[in-house]
This record gives sequence, structure tokens and C-alpha cells, in this order.
Amino acid sequence: MALSDLTDADKKVYDYLKLNNFVEKPWSTKKASKALKMKEDDIYESLSNLAEFMRNNIHIHYKDGSIRIGAN
Repeated sequence: MALSDLTDADKKVYDYLKLNNFVEKPWSTKKASKALKMKEDDIYESLSNLAEFMRNNIHIHYKDGSIRIGAN
């Protein structure tokens, strides 16, 4: 799947991930929801889609009690 195949919501979340360093700072769905003006459930759905369809471009891991997400 290519970036052009993603939904608008998925692209919005992907761009947000790329613009922020959520490897160094903890991920917050609540903050992402507010920044992107999206429902938290829609953020989770887009993260799931990105993890499945852009698996070579997104990296999700757990560190120091928080979720960390990197996108390239």
C-alpha cells in the first residue's frame, strides 16, 4: 500500500507522527486528538491502519512506561 492509498485521516496522523519526535517523547492519543481535531477512536484506527499498511515506515514500541512511535 502506498501513501496515496491511505485515508485522509491516516495521512493526517502519519504527517503528525513525522513532524513530532514520539521516539524521544511519549505518545499521547489525547494530545494528538486535540492537535488534529479528531476523535481518539479515529486516531487509534489510523494508527492501526498505518501499522498494518505502512509497516516499513512506522515503528511502535514501549519504553519507560510509555508508547513511542516513529515514522519515516
